[in-house]
Amino acid sequence: MSENNKIARSVVKDCLCICEGDTVLINTWQHMLGLANAIALECHKLGAKTHTSLETDDVFYGSMMQEPIESLKKPNKMSLGLWDCITASIYIGGPEDPLKMRKVPAERWAAMSQGDKPYWDKMVAKKKRSIYIMLGQVTPQRAKTYGFNFKKWQNTTTDATAISYSALNRFAKRVKAKLEKAKQVQIMAKDVKLNFQLEGRPVYVYDGVVDEEDMKMGAYDATLPAGYVSIAPTETSANGTVKFDLPIPQVGLMVQGLKWGFKSGKITTFDAAKNVKPIKDWWVKAHGDKDKIGSLSFGINPKAKYGFLNNGIVQGAVSIGIGDNRFIGGKNNSDYMFEGTLSKATVKLDKKTFIRRGKFVL
Repeated sequence: MSENNKIARSVVKDCLCICEGDTVLINTWQHMLGLANAIALECHKLGAKTHTSLETDDVFYGSMMQEPIESLKKPNKMSLGLWDCITASIYIGGPEDPLKMRKVPAERWAAMSQGDKPYWDKMVAKKKRSIYIMLGQVTPQRAKTYGFNFKKWQNTTTDATAISYSALNRFAKRVKAKLEKAKQVQIMAKDVKLNFQLEGRPVYVYDGVVDEEDMKMGAYDATLPAGYVSIAPTETSANGTVKFDLPIPQVGLMVQGLKWGFKSGKITTFDAAKNVKPIKDWWVKAHGDKDKIGSLSFGINPKAKYGFLNNGIVQGAVSIGIGDNRFIGGKNNSDYMFEGTLSKATVKLDKKTFIRRGKFVL
């Protein structure tokens, strides 16, 4: 069996539990058509119907640079309408080459986010099973742009995907149990001193499988490779400073030393040691609750490694996000989301150590 067929079978049967009568939307890019075809065939074998939507680098960048900006701010009504009749969606990431992202002005990224927001709104309202497959971003072009070793990145992503999902779920439940009881969070590391409150919000487990338990609590989406647990902090409670020790690949650049300051939940400082302008300009032009703390996540995947695009799933990683958090039961409504990750943080829940220098204490 080919690698594409193995992944397709896992996505369709194990992760999304597709069955007869399902209608599945498959979003793909030109370099991932083989996997998209394999996924569609697996769906049809089970009696499900599919619709494949193709995106290409040429059209994406052509639209981002040439489409009238007022048009970018509006959703594609045809694509949006599909959400009224599908039961599940699969997105295979792209574009293939991120280098041209550097040439896209911040106002156009913000306009694109504004146009994408109705899709997020519909996802939250319609509660469709969804999965995002990151393998589409593992390309030689992206590796060259961000300075990754392509073969190592490819092997790491494969290893992090081919794990025991039952073991991952068992570990996730231990993490979830601790968070469900917690009221106060303290995060400490070099250049980090941040505290905030939890107010009995639900804890979401992202273990790569969207099962009945997930759907009952409103967790309808997953990412492959998988492996993190998330909660929405009280949006007005964050105070302190966090400087992320891991670089963040974004719009074709590496953001180094991203630093946020918070007071009463709101951003007071948005800076970085390198390449802050593209992401800060995008943030400035965004709308809604863009400047409030949005998420707290803990990586749980034992096979994932730091240094690529999925730092947040590495076991012991601590990620903090701002902006829209409705998908994890929060109150922030925005067309902007962004997060950074710490690799060696110490976390205390109600003054008891939960993570010590990047290692769980359970």
